[in-house]
Amino acid sequence: MPTRLTDRPTGLLRGLLRGLLRAAVSCLAALALLPCVTACTGEADDLYAHHRAFFKYAPVVSVHQLYTALNNPGMFCRITFGTTTISFAAPDGSSTPVQRTATEAYGRPEYVAGFVAGTPSVPDLDMRFTPVAYDLACPACYEQNLVTRSLAFSANETLACPRCQRTYDLCNGGTATSGEGKWRLYRYQLSYANDLVVIIN
Repeated sequence: MPTRLTDRPTGLLRGLLRGLLRAAVSCLAALALLPCVTACTGEADDLYAHHRAFFKYAPVVSVHQLYTALNNPGMFCRITFGTTTISFAAPDGSSTPVQRTATEAYGRPEYVAGFVAGTPSVPDLDMRFTPVAYDLACPACYEQNLVTRSLAFSANETLACPRCQRTYDLCNGGTATSGEGKWRLYRYQLSYANDLVVIIN
């Protein structure tokens, strides 16, 4: 039976509607996956703090406390900034002062209260002992009262706040191990290669 002219527009219309329906289903499927993608991205973003940070130092080998912390699991080094010197201190109390003018040739340091850098004694998910860096500010005191007093070592891998008495575990992502609330130290990105360390955010 020959196709009538009036059947052609109807066939074209049906084909067009089917195409639009397929496109709509594809768009809805993509939108359904969007929360999964953004959730994964959010988790990666939340690993690091949202504060600006910068510190660059070389040669690392010239400061025993820093070199030991970056090359030995279970060791950390506090980095604090005075008006004329930068102090690198180990948990045992030993420290090395360095003139600020020597380090600021690389750029002016940025931080909340200083840094703690080192290598956790527990390997990461890739079974590597990767150096990490955190701010020395107590996040609870800083966010609740804008207090920037530096944390102090209470053990090789534990920092304590002299104000609120909270303690933070450097082996467990800088999470608070005492005190109220679920606080975590501000973590920054750290790269260490060719005797140069860079902390940045």
